[in-house]
Amino acid sequence: MKLTIIPSEKAIIKDGVGYDSIEQDLSWIPANVYAVQWDGSKGEIEYTDKDNEAITELGIYAQASTDFDNEKTRLEEAAKTAEDALPYEVLFREVRNSQLKDCDWTVTVDSPLTNVKQTEWKTYRQALRDLPSNKTGTWRELYSDRSHSDWPTQPT
Repeated sequence: MKLTIIPSEKAIIKDGVGYDSIEQDLSWIPANVYAVQWDGSKGEIEYTDKDNEAITELGIYAQASTDFDNEKTRLEEAAKTAEDALPYEVLFREVRNSQLKDCDWTVTVDSPLTNVKQTEWKTYRQALRDLPSNKTGTWRELYSDRSHSDWPTQPT
């Protein structure tokens, strides 16, 4: 594993993939360390106040690999949350609203349906309107899969 740590930039690069301005706590790194470079078998600690030091083991700096993995996980989860939020929520609502509009005729005064059928359609329409507040699936799932169990069943 190759590793570069630059505490002042809150940056960790592991095997060619890097994150800067990470949210992981790097206070465990001594304040006078400018950077740590590790090539897999040897490396160097660059200091701000003294000469660089060659190292043959990562020692405490192995923690940076865990911090990198934690940051990667945090960013992936944040991306999933962002992906599932606004775009798919908006798309879901457009589909839901279209379904409501398509069955407006079922609850009008001059609807040809019986009272029993109108009640079924009113129940269905209310379930559609309630869907955002009682969903179990993600916005993406609801938008992509109309057979998802959260979608109410349209009366026949």
